[in-house]
Amino acid sequence: MKGIITFVLFYYIKTIVAQDSCQQFPILDNIYFNETSVAGSIIFVSNETNSTKQDWAMSTNTRVELTFVNQTYQITLLLAVELDNTNPSDNCLSGLEQFQQTITCARGVGLEPVTKPVTFHVLPVNEYPPEVVAVPDILITEGNVTLPYFLAGLLDYFKDRDCPREHLVLSITKYSSTERDVSQFFIVNSSTGYLLQGKRFDYEDTAIQCGLGKGGGYLNITAEDGPYKISTSLSVMFVDVDDTPPVFVHSDCSSTCFACSVSAINANIQYADQGTVVTNPPRIKALDPDTDPTNILYSMEVYPEKYRDNIRFDNGIFVLLKSFGNFSGYAEKSDFTVTVTLQATGSNGQMSDNFTLSINVKVPPTTTTTTTTTTTTTMTTSTVSSECSFTCFTCPVSSLSAKVLDSYRGPIPLDPPSIKALDPNTMPSSTITYTMEVYPSKYNGILKIENGTFGLIQSFANFSESKGKSDFFVTVVLQASGNNGQTLRKCVLTIYVVVCPISSTTQQISERASSSPMKDIVIIVLAVVVALLLSVILVYSVYRVRVHKKKSEDNVMSYEEVKRNKAENVYAIIHN
Repeated sequence: MKGIITFVLFYYIKTIVAQDSCQQFPILDNIYFNETSVAGSIIFVSNETNSTKQDWAMSTNTRVELTFVNQTYQITLLLAVELDNTNPSDNCLSGLEQFQQTITCARGVGLEPVTKPVTFHVLPVNEYPPEVVAVPDILITEGNVTLPYFLAGLLDYFKDRDCPREHLVLSITKYSSTERDVSQFFIVNSSTGYLLQGKRFDYEDTAIQCGLGKGGGYLNITAEDGPYKISTSLSVMFVDVDDTPPVFVHSDCSSTCFACSVSAINANIQYADQGTVVTNPPRIKALDPDTDPTNILYSMEVYPEKYRDNIRFDNGIFVLLKSFGNFSGYAEKSDFTVTVTLQATGSNGQMSDNFTLSINVKVPPTTTTTTTTTTTTTMTTSTVSSECSFTCFTCPVSSLSAKVLDSYRGPIPLDPPSIKALDPNTMPSSTITYTMEVYPSKYNGILKIENGTFGLIQSFANFSESKGKSDFFVTVVLQASGNNGQTLRKCVLTIYVVVCPISSTTQQISERASSSPMKDIVIIVLAVVVALLLSVILVYSVYRVRVHKKKSEDNVMSYEEVKRNKAENVYAIIHN
């Protein structure tokens, strides 16, 4: 009887368990769907079940609905989920990416229902391209900035409606106009979006000063977030630093640009001319590339110095107050050259390179007429190329020019390499006398002419008075006198001296080198004095030894012995 009861109970329990459909949960714990899913779309379908009726039910919900169709459970989206913002500048709202719903299965009488939580995940979709809400104006300054130099965080200027935010990758591309493109000066960190200056620039560079520096340039920034890409242009302005000296330019230049600069001009005038010196260009001026308007101070030197007070620089024009003839009392007998050196000082105190005006003055010839029984002679000596054996006036030389470094010493390279003076009336010309003048006159001692060749006895840099920091000119005027006492027209040599910069270390070494000879002299004098003192002491010591030895040999008491004996005698007398 007991066995029958046990069998019946076991069969009853087995039947109940077999009929309990809540033991199997046909729905996933996590269900994913895109934010682009529209209302009414089915976001989940279960596998087919053995049940013929809906055992699992969802509590009332306005977002999703659970239905049972053809022995499968289906979940339908009742309300679309929008994660993105309408305004790209708005912050994304949190908590919209997922929500949870409870699903319950009712069991038989006397049994607790089964409850299961289901989590719904909304997957974001990249629907919108990034947008540019603002762009900064970029300023970069010339000079010794530390590179790379931070300029702006560009991610702050790009927005996106997509939520959560898509990661933007930034890059630099060239601007459409090559003339206005400045992308080569910049780099961008693609991950952080930092814009950096990666290259220094010189504002005085022609492309910048006369183009980009005036109107600015552009670079393109491209933002990419996968399928979408957008580009925008950033305006760049170049900031100038007052670090450049003035530049001499043609008078019609409104800016330097180094396209109309001028460093030297020539003028040819007559001995009797006065007033405006006609030049090409007719006027010059100095402009400061860093300052507009410019405030320029001019300083002028004239060689030969005796003509300094006769020349003025007024409003870009060189003016002779008097003719050179009137000013000199018509003392010049042949053509000569006056060199005017002009220098400009800018607002920052920096000085320009020298501007040089060479005024070639034509002196009317002075003739001496000698009457003879056969002819009348009006010939004077002439300076010619050294290769000429006679003048015939086919190879005369009236002016020469040369360019040397201030450290150069030796023969001055010329074309022709050497010159000589010939007297057309005398063959051979063996009685010609040469006279030479040098301007500035302080260099007179380091220049010579020997066998028709000009030479430097020592370099300008080693010359004790050579303190120039910029290039300069030296003018050499050579004149010859013939047998009849007549002087030829002057031959002018203009030497352009290029000054090499001297570093502070080199200057210190030079100063030490210049002071070392004096130190050597002092040391030698002290050594001689010490040697003399030692010699005197040695001679005196030898003398004393020899005197003492001689007295010992002659049994002659020394002064100390006589004094000691006398003292003993006095003591004996007193004692007695």
